[in-house]
Amino acid sequence: MRLQPRLLVVLALALFSVPSLFAGEFPTGKFTNKGPDGSTWAISFDGKGKVTVFREEKEMVKLDYKVTKDEIEFSNETGEIADKDAKPGSYKWKLDGKKITFTKVKDDAEGRSQALTSGAWEKKD
Repeated sequence: MRLQPRLLVVLALALFSVPSLFAGEFPTGKFTNKGPDGSTWAISFDGKGKVTVFREEKEMVKLDYKVTKDEIEFSNETGEIADKDAKPGSYKWKLDGKKITFTKVKDDAEGRSQALTSGAWEKKD
């Protein structure tokens, strides 16, 4: 019977450790990608819920973002090419080394969806 309390402690520790082993923290900083027209696009996450989108170093759009585990939601667009009527859009995100990819879950804003899912975005130091 002495083994049972130890087993419970081990199980409890394992349960509380698993989320931290598998849940990656969403990265901050600037990521770049080449657009279909050959121009360089960048997305910069500030770690405080704001993301800025640049085309060839020119600020184009600002959005709010919210991360829950492996899903990110974008909303409240402002800026030169903003879709001000866009509803929030959600994506799965995955970080592989210095590259982040987005897979659409739900988003009616086609421009945002095409840009985010066009390929891997590479982190710039």
